[in-house]
Amino acid sequence: MANHAVWNPPTGLRHQSESLQRVEFALENDLENRIKNLDKLVDSVNSALGYESFSGKPHALDLMNDLRVKIKATHNMLRVAKLLSEPARESMLSRVRHSLNDLEGIVASNFGVEMN
Repeated sequence: MANHAVWNPPTGLRHQSESLQRVEFALENDLENRIKNLDKLVDSVNSALGYESFSGKPHALDLMNDLRVKIKATHNMLRVAKLLSEPARESMLSRVRHSLNDLEGIVASNFGVEMN
């Protein structure tokens, strides 16, 4: 039987690491929820547009399709970020946050919806 050394970090480091993991999980969860909410909002607006008839409808539907693709791409970036290790992980999460901020701004400015 071989003896293997196992390093147990001091309690303070373990708690700090666990605390950091909880913060990262909360941030990822927040991004996931923002993406889901934005996706639901775009679906609702898209459904409403389907029932309306107005001169700018083709442009509005093109914008909705564009938003749906960008939301899906942002969600995929988040999924990839969760698989990465630091520092690439934080870089990708930063890109996801930036993309979400941009998408929420587009929705707010084009459809008069305030994103919180």
